[in-house]
Amino acid sequence: MSAAQGFLRRLRSLLLRRRTDAELAEELRFHLDLETEKNAAAGMSEPEARRRALVSFGGVTQTMESHREVGGGRWIADATSDARHALRSLARNPVLGGAAILTLALGIGANTAIFSAVNAVILRPLPFLHPERLVMLSEDNPEKGWVREYSAPANFLDWRERVKSFEDVASYTGGGGATLIIDGRPTRIRGRAVSGNYFSVLGRTPEMGRGFEWRETWKGSDVAIISHRFWLDAFGGDRNVVGRTVSLDGTPTQIVGVMPQSFSFAADTMDLWQTFAWDQASRSRISFRRAHFLRTIARLKPGVTPEAANAEFQTVVKRLQTEYPQTNRVMGADMVPLHDYLIGDIKPALLILQGAVALLLLIACANVGNLMLVQALGRERETSLRLTLGARSARLVRQALTESLVLSALGGVAGLALGWWGTRGLAALQPNGMLPVGDVTMDWRVLLAIFGLTTLTGLLFGIVPAVWASHREPADVLREGGRGGASRRVRRWGDVMVAAEVALALTLTLGAGLLVRSFWRLAHVDPGFEPRGVLATGISLGAGYDSASTQLHFFEGLLEEVRATPGVTDAAAALVPPLGGYGFSSDYHIGGRGPDDYGTEIGREQVTPHYFETLRVPLVAGRFITEADREKSLPVVVINEALARKEFHGVSPIGQTITFDQHPDSTAVWRTIVGVVGNIHESGLALDPKITAYEAVAQSPNSGMTLLVRTSGDVRALVPAIRRLVAARDPALALAQTQPLASLEARSIARQRFIMSLIVVFAATGFLLAVIGVYGVMAQTTRRRTREMGIRLALGARTADVQWLVMRHAFGVVAVGLVLGVAAALGGGRIIRGLLYDVAPTDPLTFIVIPALILTTGLLASWLPALRASRTAPSSTLREE
Repeated sequence: MSAAQGFLRRLRSLLLRRRTDAELAEELRFHLDLETEKNAAAGMSEPEARRRALVSFGGVTQTMESHREVGGGRWIADATSDARHALRSLARNPVLGGAAILTLALGIGANTAIFSAVNAVILRPLPFLHPERLVMLSEDNPEKGWVREYSAPANFLDWRERVKSFEDVASYTGGGGATLIIDGRPTRIRGRAVSGNYFSVLGRTPEMGRGFEWRETWKGSDVAIISHRFWLDAFGGDRNVVGRTVSLDGTPTQIVGVMPQSFSFAADTMDLWQTFAWDQASRSRISFRRAHFLRTIARLKPGVTPEAANAEFQTVVKRLQTEYPQTNRVMGADMVPLHDYLIGDIKPALLILQGAVALLLLIACANVGNLMLVQALGRERETSLRLTLGARSARLVRQALTESLVLSALGGVAGLALGWWGTRGLAALQPNGMLPVGDVTMDWRVLLAIFGLTTLTGLLFGIVPAVWASHREPADVLREGGRGGASRRVRRWGDVMVAAEVALALTLTLGAGLLVRSFWRLAHVDPGFEPRGVLATGISLGAGYDSASTQLHFFEGLLEEVRATPGVTDAAAALVPPLGGYGFSSDYHIGGRGPDDYGTEIGREQVTPHYFETLRVPLVAGRFITEADREKSLPVVVINEALARKEFHGVSPIGQTITFDQHPDSTAVWRTIVGVVGNIHESGLALDPKITAYEAVAQSPNSGMTLLVRTSGDVRALVPAIRRLVAARDPALALAQTQPLASLEARSIARQRFIMSLIVVFAATGFLLAVIGVYGVMAQTTRRRTREMGIRLALGARTADVQWLVMRHAFGVVAVGLVLGVAAALGGGRIIRGLLYDVAPTDPLTFIVIPALILTTGLLASWLPALRASRTAPSSTLREE
C-alpha cells in the first residue's frame, strides 16, 4: 500500500469515526455481556460479575483508543480534537486570545509587507527572456572616481562588434522630456532614446505593431514606440495608432508599436521610446568617445559563462585603452548581472527593513509567549490532574503546541490581511523610483514564506509554556493548592522572555534613533540657496530653434516678460535646477600650470544673469554673471568656494583663467574667473558640494533650460501666467516638471525619510510591545506575591519598601535586557552605516537617551502593578489566602 493510499484510508476512517465508534462500542458491549453472564453463572453477584468482566477486559475506553491507534487515524483525530479544544479555550478567554492575535498580526503583517518588496526586488527574476543571460556593462575611471558609470557611444559600438561572447549589446539613455503634439495640443511626455536593438536584447516585443531595427539606431528614421499606459491615456486605446505620425519636438515621428502593459524596466514610467538617430559621421569624432551618457546592456550567447564573457570583454577594453589613449588611457569597464545592477542601491535598505520587522516579530513572539505562560499557569492544576490520571507528557506538549499553532494561524490570517494592505501602502507611498520594479504584489513565494513564518512563530512562542507545563511535578502542584509555589520557576521563564523583549526592542529602537538623528542632520543641511518661494519649470525648444541666436532670443525675451509679471520678484534660467544634478562634467586646466597639472570631474552649469540673485546664493568674491557677458565679449566663468579652496589655496582666483580640457591646445577656449560664490548642493543634500563652474548662457546657448521664478506670493499661482507667456511666444511648447523648488529639496531626501519613517514605526511598535510585556510579567509577579506583601505590610513594612520589591526585580530584568540590547546594537551598527549621514553607528547621545528612555518606561510599567498591590488592605489579602 502506498503512503497516499494509507493516508486516504486513515482520512476515511476519521470521517466515518462516529459510525465506526458506534459499531465498536456495540461489539464491546456484546463481549462484556457474555463475560458478565459467564461470571454470574459461576456464582458471582451481578455487580461483581460486571466488575470482573471490565477488569479482565482492560477497560472499554483504552480498548477503543487502541483500536483507533491500530487504525492509523489517531494522530488526525487528536489534532482535530486539540484544535477544537484550542478554539474553545480562546472563546473562554477572548481578551487574551484577542491580544495575542493582534500582536501576532502586527508582526506577521509587517513581515508580509516588507517581504513582498524583498521578493519583488531581490528574489523575483526579471520579466525578460532568459534574464540570467543579461548583464550590465559600465565604465570605470580611477582618475575621475568613476565606478559603474555611463559608457561612451563609441565604446559601446566597439564592445558590440568585438566581443564575440555577446549575442548582442544595446544602449539607452537615462530618460528625458519631449513635447508631443497630438491634434494640435502640446503635451509634455517622458521619453527615452535607445539603440535599435534595445527591445530585442531584453527579449520583449510590442503588443501591437513592430519593434525597432538596428539600422534605426542611425539617422534616417524618425520612429517611436509608446507605452501601453500612454496609449490609453493619450490615444484612448485607438488600435489604429500604429502608423500614425505625430510631432515630437517639432519633428514628424511615426508610431510603429505599442508595448505590453506588463513591460517595465527599472520601474520606469516612460511614455515613449525613440531611437538615437545618430549620424554615421559622428563615430569618428573624439566627442563620440569622450561623452559618457549611455547605459549598456549585453545578452550572453547560450552556453557562454559570465566568467568567459567577462574575460573576453576585459581584453577588448584593454585594446581600446591602447588604441584611443586620448580618451581611454585609464578607462576600465566592468560587467555585472543586470539583476544585481538594478537592485544595487536599494538592496541594503530592504534587507535592513526585513531585519527590523524580523526583530519586531521576535518581540511579538516573546510577548505572546508570556501570555501563553500566564494561561498555562492558570491551568496547572488541570494539567497536574491529567498527569496524575495517566496522561503522557508528550500528549500535553502536543496539545499545548496545537493551541499555539491555532493561535498563530489566526494571527497569520489577520497578519496576511494587514500585510496585503501594507504592501499596497508601501508601493503607493514609496518615493518615486525607489523600488526598481513596477509592481509589488504578493505571489506564491510570499504566501509560502508567510505560511512557514506563521508555523515557526507558533512553535517559537508555544514551546516554552508547553515544556514548562509538562514538567511540573503533579504532587507539588496539588499540594500547593494554587498558592503560588511555582512562582519562582514561572518568574524565571517570564524574566527571560521580558529581558529578551527589552533587548530586541532596544536594538530596534537604537537603530531607529540613529536614523532619526541622521535624518534630522540631513534635513538641516544648508543647501547653499533659498528654495522657498521659487518655482522651477523646464522648457525644451523644438526643431525650429536650431541656431544659438534663436535659442538665446527666446529665453531672454521670456525672462523679460516673466519678470514683469505681477508678484514676481526675480527670474533666471539654468541648464539644470539646483538639487537636480549637473548639466555635464569635464576635465579642466588652470591657466599657467604645467601640462600634467590638470583636474578631473568639475561640474559645469550654464546660467543666465540673475541666477544667483534669484536663488539667494551669496557672492564671496568678484561679481556675478551679468547681461554684459555676451557671445562676443570675454568668455567668463563663476566658480564655487569648493573649487577656489581646492585649486587656489587662499590666493584670489579672480582674473585667473580656466579651460575645460585636460590637455589644452590652440583650439581651447580659456575663460576668465570673474566671481566666487557659495557652495550649492547641486546633486542632493546627502552629497558634499562638488567643484563647480558656472558659465554664461549667452556665451554657450542651449535649447533646453529650467526657468526659476521667485515670487512673494503663492508659488503655484504663477503656473497659469507662465504657461500663457510661453504659449504666446510659441503655441507648440509645453512646460515640463513644473514644481516648487522646495519640493525638489524634499525629494532629495525622500528615500531617507521613507526608510526612517518605516523603521521608526516598527521600533515604536516593538517598544510598546516590550513595555506591555514588562507590565504583564510584573503584574503577574505582583499578583503571586500579594500574600507576601500583605504579610510584610501587616508586620509594619512601609508601602515604599513593598513597592521596591517589585521595582528592584523589574530593574534587574530590564537592565539585563538593556545590556544585551546595547551589545547587539554595537555589534550590528555597521549594518546601517550606509544609511547614516553625519552620525556614527555608536553615536553617544543616541546610546544614552534611548536606553534611559526604555529603562524609565520599564520601571514605570512595573511600578503601576506594585502601587496597586501595595494599596490593598493586608487584612483582605490574608483573608483571601
